[in-house]
Amino acid sequence: MKRNIILLIAFVVLGAAAIFIYNKQSGSTLSGQPLTEFAIQDTASINKIFLTDNNGKSVTIERTPNNGLWMLNGKYKARRDAVNNLLQTINRIRVRGAVSAASRDNMMRVLASAGKKVEIYTGGDEPAKIYYVGTSTPDHMGTVMLLEIPGIGRAEDPYITHMEGFTGFLTPRFFTDEMEWRYTGYFAYPNLEFSEIQVIDNYNPQNSFGVQYKGGNDISLFAGYQPGVQAFSTSIPNYDSVAVKDLLILFKKVHFDSYNTLLRREAMDSINKVVPAFTLRVKENTGKVKELNLYNKRAAKREFDAQGNESPWDGNFYWARTEEGEFALAQKFVFNPILLPLGAYLKKPL
Repeated sequence: MKRNIILLIAFVVLGAAAIFIYNKQSGSTLSGQPLTEFAIQDTASINKIFLTDNNGKSVTIERTPNNGLWMLNGKYKARRDAVNNLLQTINRIRVRGAVSAASRDNMMRVLASAGKKVEIYTGGDEPAKIYYVGTSTPDHMGTVMLLEIPGIGRAEDPYITHMEGFTGFLTPRFFTDEMEWRYTGYFAYPNLEFSEIQVIDNYNPQNSFGVQYKGGNDISLFAGYQPGVQAFSTSIPNYDSVAVKDLLILFKKVHFDSYNTLLRREAMDSINKVVPAFTLRVKENTGKVKELNLYNKRAAKREFDAQGNESPWDGNFYWARTEEGEFALAQKFVFNPILLPLGAYLKKPL
């Protein structure tokens, strides 16, 4: 009996010690300290986030009044997926543990020299929280970060953070390249808010066509492109209505791969002197016409076409030039289904 009591006491002491050590390592005992509470539970309250690095790059993303796409640096739309990833990180970030005393000073130097600063605003002129984001831990499962809360102060020591439900480190989610943040959608008509589409093959004009759309099944197909007036002269009465409807649906969501083309100015000037392979035009219901030019992109390595012949052109991408004169990478996987020739929409003889 006495032996059982001793064993029970020993078990309780060991259990308490284990819980203490776990709490100390996991950071759960830190949860009551404000300068370890990185997370913001109500991300709907966040209206602006400013990110900057030590290379001079910075971005500001701001929530729009209708809660649609956020604005980027006051001039572009921001990528929805990137914003959602960032908000998810802010919501679920937790402290995994403290940086060891031996590495503390070095981590502080890294934060000062190569860290990123993230200011999170929830409606006021001052940020609600400020993150200093450093590098990953050696196992790439944690991220060294330091927290500052205006009115309370800045933490004296950095902590190792992680995100619940995510394997890896968090630094890449706090990127500061404006072009990487940009929304890549160009033709985006979820409710088919347009009256006409033109697909112009500038090298093979006989493949060009236009579609007039008045809603529902009121659709007309045209051929005989006249470049001078940017219109078509010939109505096609007998066409594959299913194929044409499928084409219209594609215009609900047409995205570039990236605006970050890394093209030099000389290369842009050279492309501008070439006739584009394709021109796409969409006449919106407002009367505005939106245009996009697509250019063949030189292959960086040996490429072969569908017939196995060597081709000088990149098999995966076009260069795209917007009506504002900006360049982007357009993935052929996305654009080629839109660029089918007129014959793809004609009814096949029985």
